[in-house]
Amino acid sequence: MSREERKYHFWRRFVSGICILFLFQALGRAAVPGGHRDTLSVAEKKDSIVEAMITADRHAEQARSQTGHKRLEKGDFIYGNVVFSSPDLIKAIQNLPGVNAGTELMSGLYVHGGEGSDNLFLLDGVPMYQISHLGGLFSSFNTDVVDHLDFYKSDFPARYGGRMSSVVDVTTRDGDPEKYHGSFMIGLIDGRLQFEGPLVRGKTSFNIAFRRSWMDAVLAPVISMVNKGNTKEETIGGTYSFYDLNASVTHRFSRDNILSLKFYHGRDHLKLKLDTEQSGTASGDPEMNTLYGTDRLHADIAWGNTLASLNWRYRILDNLKMRTILYYTGSAADVEYYMNDWEIDETEHNTSVEETNRSRISDVAVSSDFSWQPHDSHDIRFGASYQFHLYSPSRQSLMTVDAVSDRNNSARRYLGSEFSLYAEDEMTFLDRISLNIGLRYALSGASGKLWNSLEPRAALRVECCDGVDFKVSYTEMSQFAHLISTTYLDIPTNCWLPSTPEIAPMRSRQVAGGIYCSLPLNFRLNIEGWYKTMDNLLEYSGANALFPPLDTWKTSFYKGRGRSYGLETEFGWRSRALSLTAYYTLSWSQRKFDDIWTGWYSHRHDNRHKLTLMACWKISRAVDIYATWNYNSGGWMTVATHIYNPGEVFHRIYTKPNNVNLPDYHRLDLGANFRKTSKGGLEHVWNIGIYNAYCRKNVVFVAVNEREDKSLYGTGRAIFPIIPSFSYTLKF
Repeated sequence: MSREERKYHFWRRFVSGICILFLFQALGRAAVPGGHRDTLSVAEKKDSIVEAMITADRHAEQARSQTGHKRLEKGDFIYGNVVFSSPDLIKAIQNLPGVNAGTELMSGLYVHGGEGSDNLFLLDGVPMYQISHLGGLFSSFNTDVVDHLDFYKSDFPARYGGRMSSVVDVTTRDGDPEKYHGSFMIGLIDGRLQFEGPLVRGKTSFNIAFRRSWMDAVLAPVISMVNKGNTKEETIGGTYSFYDLNASVTHRFSRDNILSLKFYHGRDHLKLKLDTEQSGTASGDPEMNTLYGTDRLHADIAWGNTLASLNWRYRILDNLKMRTILYYTGSAADVEYYMNDWEIDETEHNTSVEETNRSRISDVAVSSDFSWQPHDSHDIRFGASYQFHLYSPSRQSLMTVDAVSDRNNSARRYLGSEFSLYAEDEMTFLDRISLNIGLRYALSGASGKLWNSLEPRAALRVECCDGVDFKVSYTEMSQFAHLISTTYLDIPTNCWLPSTPEIAPMRSRQVAGGIYCSLPLNFRLNIEGWYKTMDNLLEYSGANALFPPLDTWKTSFYKGRGRSYGLETEFGWRSRALSLTAYYTLSWSQRKFDDIWTGWYSHRHDNRHKLTLMACWKISRAVDIYATWNYNSGGWMTVATHIYNPGEVFHRIYTKPNNVNLPDYHRLDLGANFRKTSKGGLEHVWNIGIYNAYCRKNVVFVAVNEREDKSLYGTGRAIFPIIPSFSYTLKF
C-alpha cells in the first residue's frame, strides 16, 4: 500500500470515527428499518409562532422596494424551529422559497444556487464566520436575545457587501432599562438562561444570555454501556459539548444618543477515541506465533467565534441619524488527531499519523452609516467601512511507518484590507412608485494585489392598484474571501483565505421581479422569478484529503462559473386563530468548470421542486398546534457508472459530474405548545413535537459497491427516523 493510499485510508477512518460519535451523542442508537443504517438524529421543530413569522406583516413588506426580503421579528421564532429543544433562526429561513437546506437537519443555506459559504451573517452589524454548532445541528444565534433579523436573497441594499448570495442581518435586544426579567429553558440536550434589567434605572441596562449543552454528561454512561456490550474488542470513547454567551451593556445619554457594548463568544469541543484490538499471524512465521496490536483513532477538535463591538447611535439632526461601529470578530478552529494502523502480512507493520490543523481569521474594523431624509419623498443612506483581515492557517503532520518518520509542516499568513463606500436613495413618485438606486465601491488588497469592485444596485416598485405591487431589481455583489474546503460539508477543517493574484474574487449578478398581492378575504399571493450568474467559483481538484492543502491551495482548485434561475410562489390565508401557508419553488442550479466537464452540469443542490405546507391553529391562549410538510426533489451525486479492466487493473469510469439524482425528500412535522401563567406572573411553556411523523426514510447519500463480477450497484442511506422532542420554558 502506497503512502498516499495509507493517508487516504487514515482520513477515511477519521471521518468514519467522527460519524460514529455523532451517532452516539443523541442518547443512543435509533434503528432505521428496511435495511438502512442504525443511527440517531435530532429533531427540527416549528411551532405556531414560526408559522406567523412566515406570513405576518405582508403589507409592510409590500411597501419595500426590495425583492426577496423578509423581516422576522422576535415573537416569530422565540419558540420555533426547535432541534431537540432550542429554537433556531437558520432553520426558520430554510423554510422560505429559493432556499435549499442541503444535508438534512444541518444549518446549510444554499440561496438561489449559492455555495453555502457565500452568505453574509451579521450579528449587530458584525460579520460572523462560524454560524453553527455541531456541524450545523444548531445555529450560533440564541433567540433569547434576538430582536429581529432581515433576510435578503434577491435585491441587496448598497449598505451590504462582501458576500454574493444572501444577507442575514441579526439584531439583538438592548436590555430593559426599567425592570428585571428573564427566562429559563431546559430541553433534552441543552439549557438556556437569559436575564436583563437596569444597571442605572432609565439610563444603563444589561442583557445577558448563556446556552450550554450537557451532551458530555449524557454521553459518558451511554458510551460505557456500549463498550460493555461490545464483542469486537473495540473501545469507543468521546465527548461533545458546546456553549455560547451573549452579553450587552447599553447606556442612554438621551433618547437620541445611545452607546452599546456587545459581546459574543461561542465554542464547540469534540473528543473522539476509537481503539480496536487486532491479532494475526505472519505468513513467514514457522512457529505460527500470534501477534497482537491496536488500531487507534484519537481526535480532539475545537472551534468557535468571538465578537466584540462598540456601537454608537446618534441623531445629529431631526432628519439625520448616524450609527458607528468599532468591532473585532474572529473565528478559530483546531483539529488534532492521532491514528495508528497495525497490520500483518509477511511481517508486522505499524503506521502512525499525528496531525494538527489550525485555522484562524481575525478582523478589526470600523464602519459608519448615515440616514438622511431631506424630503418625504427621499430617504438617503450613505456610509463607509474599513476592515483589516488576518488569515493564519497552519498544519503540522508526522507520519511514521515502521519507525521511519516523515514530517511535514506548512503555514500561511495573509494580511488583507478592505475599504468600501456606498450611497443609496429610496425615492417615491406619485405615491405609487418607489425607486431605490444605490452604488457600492469596494477596494480589497492582499498578497500585493488590489481588487476594485463597483457594484450597482437598483429596485423599482409600482403599486398597480390597491393591494397589488409589481417589483423588479438588479444587483451585483463581490466576495473577496474564499472558504477553502476539500468537501462540501461545513466542518472545522475548512479555512478562509483571501483573493490573491491567482485566485480572483467571486462575483454575482442577479435580476429579479414579481407580483405581490394582498387579496380579499385575507388571502395573499406572491410570485417572484430570478436569474443569477456567478463567476470565479472554486472546486477542489486534488486527491482525497481531509484538510485543504496550504502550500498548493492556489493551484489545487478548478475555477468555473455558475448560474441559477427559477420561480417562487407564496400563497396563504390567515384568520385570528388559523393560518395556512404554501411555498413552492421551481428552480435550476448549474455549474460549468471547463477543466472538469465541457458543458453545464447540475449543482449538487439542484433541487428542481421545493414545496412547503404550513398550518397553525391557535385553539386558545393556552394551546396551539401546528403542522409542517416539506418536499423537495432529490439532490445530485457523482458516482462511477462502470468499470474498465485493462489487464488486471480495474478503473472506475465516470460520466459528467453529479450524474445521479437522489430520491425525492419529504417529511411531516407535528407539534403543540401549552402555556400557563401563574398568579405570580410566571409564564410556563411546554413544547412537544414530532419530527418526521410518518418516519420517512429519506436518503442522505448513496454508497456505491462492487459485485464479484466488478459491476457496480448503489445503496441509499437514510439517517433520521421519527423523533419526539420536548422542552420546558419558564419566563420570569
